[in-house]
Amino acid sequence: LLGKIFSHLPVDELVTVSLVCTAWSDIIRSFILPKHPVLHLRPVHPVTHQLVPMETLLMEQCTKPYPRCHVKLTIPNKELPQTTEFQEYFRRQGSSLKSLALQIPELSEEVLQVFPTLCNLEKLCVISESDSAYGAIPGNLATGLRSLKCLRHLKLHLPTYSILRSLSMLQAAPLVSLTFERFEMELHHLRVLVNDHHGTLRELTVRVEEMKPLLMLLNSYEKLRLIKLNLKSGGNEDDFSDALIELYDRQSAQLRSLTIGSELSLRAVDALPKKLPDLQELDIIAESINNCRAFGEMRQLRRLTMCLYDVRAWDETVAIESVSDLSLAVTFPLISPAIFCSFPNLRRLYLEDVDDETLMRDIVVVRTLMEKVARVRVLDLENFVFREREILNDGVLRFEEMENLECLKYSCRDMSDASLLTFTLPNLRELCLTHCPNVTFKGVSFLVRNCPLLERLHLESNKQELRDDCIGLITRKLIRLRGLVLVNLRALTIASIEAIIENCFYLQDLTITHCVGITMDKGEAIAKLAVVSSLKNLVYS
Repeated sequence: LLGKIFSHLPVDELVTVSLVCTAWSDIIRSFILPKHPVLHLRPVHPVTHQLVPMETLLMEQCTKPYPRCHVKLTIPNKELPQTTEFQEYFRRQGSSLKSLALQIPELSEEVLQVFPTLCNLEKLCVISESDSAYGAIPGNLATGLRSLKCLRHLKLHLPTYSILRSLSMLQAAPLVSLTFERFEMELHHLRVLVNDHHGTLRELTVRVEEMKPLLMLLNSYEKLRLIKLNLKSGGNEDDFSDALIELYDRQSAQLRSLTIGSELSLRAVDALPKKLPDLQELDIIAESINNCRAFGEMRQLRRLTMCLYDVRAWDETVAIESVSDLSLAVTFPLISPAIFCSFPNLRRLYLEDVDDETLMRDIVVVRTLMEKVARVRVLDLENFVFREREILNDGVLRFEEMENLECLKYSCRDMSDASLLTFTLPNLRELCLTHCPNVTFKGVSFLVRNCPLLERLHLESNKQELRDDCIGLITRKLIRLRGLVLVNLRALTIASIEAIIENCFYLQDLTITHCVGITMDKGEAIAKLAVVSSLKNLVYS
C-alpha cells in the first residue's frame, strides 16, 4: 500500500517523505526510485529552447539526496567529458544507475573513464554518429567495457565501431538482450557476442545485409533460447524459408515475440501456426495468407501486425479470438471486408491501405469495418483515409455508438462539421484529426461539449474556417487538456497563443507548426508560451 501511495509523488517530495523512518526510506530506495521515468539531461531546455550549461545540470544532480536510476545524457561536444563536473557526477551517482543512454559525438577515453563507476548498470544505450570504423580504439576501452559486469541489455543506436570491434570485452556481462538499430550489423561482429552469450541471450533485435546467413548462424547454437526475436535484412535476396522454418523448430518451446522485417514466402507463413503455436506477438510481411484458419489455433496470440499485399481471399468465417491488438497494412488497392470479421475481441486497431484519391471504397467495406470495431478502445484510422460520404452513409455505425472508445485517430479528406456531430464520446481521452478542411466553430463547439474528458487533441489542415474563437473554446472547455497539436491551421493568429496562455493550466505538450497566420517569430513565441508553468515540451515553427 505504501508503495502505491509513494509512486504518485514526485522525486523531490520523496526526499522529505523518506525522513519519516528507516522503513519508508528503504521502500523508496528499493521499489519507488527504480520505477521512475528516465531523466533526460540535455543542453537545450525542452520548453524555452535556450542553451543550458551541462556542467550546471550535472552539479545540480550531484546535490540531490536521491540519485535517479534511469538517465539519458546528451553530450553536445568533446569538451564536456573532460570537465570535473562530468567526472564528479558519475563518481557520486554512477553506482546508483540502472539504465544509461549516452548520446555522444564519439566514445572517447574521457567518457570511458566513468564506466568503472557503473558497477550496477543493467542497461546501456549508446548513440554515436561519428565513430569511425577504422580509427584508433581508445586505450581504456577494455577496462571500461570489462567493468560493466552487471550489464544485461545492450543497445547500439547507429554503429558505434569502438564497441563493435571490442565486443569480446563484454564476455563477463550476463547479457540477455541485444538491440542494434539503424544500421546493418556485420555477422562477424554479431558472432562474437552470440558465441559468448548464447546461453543467457533471450532477446535479439538486428538488421543484416542478408537474412539467410544470419538464420544459419542462429541455428548453429544448440543452447540459444530466444524469447523475443526481431530480424530484418537490407534488401531482396534468395528464399530463406528453409532456414527460417528450422529456426521455428529450434525456438518453438520458448519464443513468444517474433518480428520478421523481410517478406516471407507463403510456405514460411503457413508454417508459423504449426511450429510456433504459443506466440504472443507476431509481426510479418507477406503477399497473402493462404491458411488464415490455422492462425485461429494460436491461442496465446495477443498482438498481430501484418503487412499484406492482398487479402481478397480471406475467409470471413475464421475467428482469431485471442488477438486484442491488430495492426494491418494492405498494399493492394482494394481491401476485402472479410478480414474485419475475424477479430471479435479487438481492443486496439491500426489500419492502413493504399491512399488513392480516385478510389471510392465499396460501402460494404466501410460498413463492415465500423460494425466490427464497435468495442475497441484505441482506433487508429489516420492512414485509412475516408471521404465524408463514406463514413456518414446510412447503415454505417457512427463513432458515437462506440461506447468504449478512448483514443481515435481519424482522417477524412473533406471533413466538415457533420463528421464531428457523430463524436458523442464521453470516454474519449485522445483525438487526432489529420484532415479537417471544412470544420468550423459549430463543429468544435459540439466536440468540446460531447467529449469533455479529452486530454490530447491534434487538429491539422484547415485553411480558413478554424479560427481563434475555436482555439479559445477548446482551451476554456477542455479543462483536462494535457497535449495540444495545431498543424497547418492558417486562420489562427496571435490570439490563439493568448488563449493557450490564459486558459491551459495543465498543458504539458504543445506543438504549433505551419500556422502561417501566427506571425510571431520563433523566439518571441517561445518566450511568450514559456510562462505556462506546466509545459514540459514545446515545438514551434
